[in-house]
Amino acid sequence: MLKLLLHKMISKFESSYDYDAAYMHNINSVSPSATIRLMMLSGMTNYQGPEKSIWGGAALAATLHGDCGPCAQLIVDRLLEQGLDSKQLIACMHKDWPQASTTGLGFRFAYATLGNQQCLESLRVEILEKHGEAALIAASYATVSYPVYPLLKRALGSAEACQSLEIGEHKNIKVSEHF
Repeated sequence: MLKLLLHKMISKFESSYDYDAAYMHNINSVSPSATIRLMMLSGMTNYQGPEKSIWGGAALAATLHGDCGPCAQLIVDRLLEQGLDSKQLIACMHKDWPQASTTGLGFRFAYATLGNQQCLESLRVEILEKHGEAALIAASYATVSYPVYPLLKRALGSAEACQSLEIGEHKNIKVSEHF
């Protein structure tokens, strides 16, 4: 019964985002308990804090760190659904930080965290001073949790090839050229 309910929830997610979640169905077929644990991760990934654009930028960079295919398109679609500015997302893809604004700040923070870059401390301080601790927590949660999904897909043998992204009306944004 639980397994069937979880399959239905996964199918609804798939249809809502035109996303192939076969890996989630496979996990659920083996272990509904493992599926529930995976779904519980969304509590962490969805904590946006007071500045949604910082969280969104971090979520985008963290996802791109693990994937340049369907997971990256999924997060772009979800960020647009959350009201993030498509121009700022595109600016992140082109590393145009003035145009990327606060979304770019979150993006650079996640990128620096994942790459253990020297600029991390100055980005952390900037987020804290301008937006507060809750924004830093949201960016940190996004940074460490969003790569889980694409990395899990890769570990299970379900990763797909890189693809061009669509961000709003802009098509064919090549991810692999930027990261």
